[in-house]
Amino acid sequence: MNKSKSSYYIKVIVQTGLLIAIAQIVKMFSTYIYFAGTPAIRISFSGPFTKMPGILFGPVVGGISAGLSDIIGYLIKPQGPYIPWLGVTAILGGILTPLIWKGLRNMDIKKLQTICVIILSAIGLLGIFNHIQLTYYATGTWAKYISSIGKTTTFATVLLIATSLVGFSLLLIDRIIQKRYNQLKIYNNFLKLIISVGIPGLLVTTINTQLLRMFIPVLSKKAFIAFLLPRIVEELFITVYISYMLSLLLYLYNNLFKNK
Repeated sequence: MNKSKSSYYIKVIVQTGLLIAIAQIVKMFSTYIYFAGTPAIRISFSGPFTKMPGILFGPVVGGISAGLSDIIGYLIKPQGPYIPWLGVTAILGGILTPLIWKGLRNMDIKKLQTICVIILSAIGLLGIFNHIQLTYYATGTWAKYISSIGKTTTFATVLLIATSLVGFSLLLIDRIIQKRYNQLKIYNNFLKLIISVGIPGLLVTTINTQLLRMFIPVLSKKAFIAFLLPRIVEELFITVYISYMLSLLLYLYNNLFKNK
């Protein structure tokens, strides 16, 4: 191994270890929202420091960092039984975030905004169309097809519309950030990070919701949608926080090490 590679790996290990340590300190101040006497939603502000290694050094480091943070966090402050599958989903999120970031980081921000508007509009219109079909044309072919999916019909209507509205709300927040930081790279990174953090975050939250219902008997009695919706709301707020903090951390990091 040559000297430059050795120095790089040392930098990765040292900086990742430092960020994990900071994440654990912040995580100690996390709190839980209880469902049926069981901790079901964790409110924690350690996300930016857990995600930062993957953003800086790629998906492999991101997955390792997320996995270690999950295990160490549980050992320091256990809440309920440890479910190994939650560690697996944490690793999945740690891998997906830098993968998406890698694809978006060099994209023109205006082009990305346009793509987001088109996709969110399509999602919202599909949800409205499905709702109209189910409400006014219940005997139609498309309405019968949607109804055939059973309890998950909500995903084809309400959740699609809600996703569109939330997405446009995030774009509005992005515009506010643009006006305030239009001269800084913190703005250029914000929307890209919302997408990079938000998509894996929503996926992991959805999977974890089902895992909690499977492994905690009390929660298995809760309807999936009723349990998922408050967790989705919490995830969206945390995504905005993590994205803003990551934008700021990246801006500071790049200015600190740009000449090193």
